[in-house]
Amino acid sequence: MKSISKLKRNIRSKLRESSLLRGLLWVLTLCFPLWLTLTANFISFGSLDKLGTLLTHQPRAFLFGAVLIYLFYFAWVFLFRRFSTAAGITAFVFTLLPMIDHFKCAILQDHFYPWDLTLAQNAGSFTEFLGSISFPASFILLILILILYWLVLNLARPMLPKWGKKRFIGVPVFALALFGLLTNTTLRNSYEPVFCISIHEGMDQDTIYDTYGFLCGFALNCGTVDTLRPQDYSQQTIEEMFAQYVPAETGSEDFQNPDVIVVLSEAFWDPTKLEGVTFSDDPLKNYRAIAAEHPSGEMVSCTFGGGTVRPEFEVLSGMSTSTLPSGNMPYQQYLKNKTFAYAQMFKSMGYDTLGIHTYQKTFYERDRTYPLMGFDDFLGENDMHAELHWNSGPYITDETIAEEIIYQLEQPHETGLYLTAITMENHSLYTDKFDAEDWDIQVSGENLSEQDVISLQNYCKGVKDSDAALGTLYEYIMQREKPTVLLWYGDHLPTLGDNFVPYTTTGTIQADKAAQWTEEEKYTMFCTPYLIFANYDTGKEYRAEGERVSPYLLEALLCDYIGAPACLQTNFLLDVYETCPVFSYYYQLYSPESTEEEREEIQKLHRYLTYDELIGEGYLNKMQGFDF
Repeated sequence: MKSISKLKRNIRSKLRESSLLRGLLWVLTLCFPLWLTLTANFISFGSLDKLGTLLTHQPRAFLFGAVLIYLFYFAWVFLFRRFSTAAGITAFVFTLLPMIDHFKCAILQDHFYPWDLTLAQNAGSFTEFLGSISFPASFILLILILILYWLVLNLARPMLPKWGKKRFIGVPVFALALFGLLTNTTLRNSYEPVFCISIHEGMDQDTIYDTYGFLCGFALNCGTVDTLRPQDYSQQTIEEMFAQYVPAETGSEDFQNPDVIVVLSEAFWDPTKLEGVTFSDDPLKNYRAIAAEHPSGEMVSCTFGGGTVRPEFEVLSGMSTSTLPSGNMPYQQYLKNKTFAYAQMFKSMGYDTLGIHTYQKTFYERDRTYPLMGFDDFLGENDMHAELHWNSGPYITDETIAEEIIYQLEQPHETGLYLTAITMENHSLYTDKFDAEDWDIQVSGENLSEQDVISLQNYCKGVKDSDAALGTLYEYIMQREKPTVLLWYGDHLPTLGDNFVPYTTTGTIQADKAAQWTEEEKYTMFCTPYLIFANYDTGKEYRAEGERVSPYLLEALLCDYIGAPACLQTNFLLDVYETCPVFSYYYQLYSPESTEEEREEIQKLHRYLTYDELIGEGYLNKMQGFDF
């Protein structure tokens, strides 16, 4: 410590003696945010070429990012006086955030957004991901340079003049300037004329982040120019648009009040669709056997590799997350008040409504939002009545959730039970998930690397266990006397490696960029299997047998199949199904039979419905045909 103090004194003495050194120190001090802007964008891109493109093609966007860091930096400078303290805090924040973005993109093929910060309370849940992260040598070098840069500032100790308490005025000035630049509509509308940052409804998040860099992309998502609220939104507009869907009568003589079970099976997908890959056993034996005798098809998910909350919300509510900004998290961002979901409808008929998840119930704020969607209760991993089963993987097995569903079905329910369950065992990552002795299925393929084989065998272990849980539920439900129906679906395909490996290396798709996929490749990468089975004759044909459908249609189709009482949401969604059963604005996937005019009209109606029920005044709540 004495040697460090002596070194600091010597450096300061040299600085007092040399005006040239003092000038160089202040240049280094004031250029620190500029260096950090370069570092942050490089870490996010992971590529010098992309950084060079940003500097040459979008220099003003780069400067916009620098302005944000300068404002953040000087707010801390005016608080502490010491530039080294401000530099340390600023470097930590603007190194960590782009690093999260880089690895999130590599693992989940999705960027890091401001609303992802709402998951901070569940930060401990992501520890299993850390073991799979490999830091590039360039990242380590940049971090070492930043540390060295900071050490120079710390040893030289440049400071603001002693302005007394007056200096604290600078803290709110810079902080408010930063906040205003991020969230004030007037200032945000200046992005294009001042910084040449063009934002319009058709730009997806990948384009924004790739074109303008991480700092701009993140900033653009911090506040919104209010593009979600339709210009003509009013009670009269909503009533006129949806009057045709108000149910003439809500009763149904054929409805037998079955128990209704909806299971979201994490990353449930058929790996045998990978080209040129051989499996020693079929991981989906039960699914195929059940689907051969009961309604089934493919769900065109609204996400890949992660973002479970989006297809989950669409299935439960019938709303469309494609009408919201890409990368959205509807529970945390928008769901603040009581809203329509099918749990509300069944609850109005006297059903008990329950959600269960073999993981933390606070994740995605499900414990807060499920009651707003009509659920009486939401149970997490610590609330299970069934025995918790584990294997060598990091999550509670799907055997547990099957037993919990059976337990809940066996409890007394005056009218019936509406239950939605979210599994966890088959969640990523798959790089080093199970012990080798737990691998049930051996995988081989001439284009697979050793790590590809390990990841696939880990995935096959998880999905086979999910399939076994499906088989357990099928055997139990089919021998019940009480009418029961179950909807089982996968939320998205698994991320099995970086940059869409092994989908690309096996030739299943040709490009590692989603924007370059053909239409059929998009279906390959977003279609997950689903099925519906009932232990009684519903008296109706399932109208979407073998078809591809969007997630928000599944429960409407289920209600139609079991003859449930009509409501506005079901009537509208069945019309959507008849017009355009696949509609994905983000991925430009549409049912081929629909015309552009039909698609535009359906999209408009769905956008108005989603806005009204999730964000707006909820005018449609009074038109559903039941009270909640």
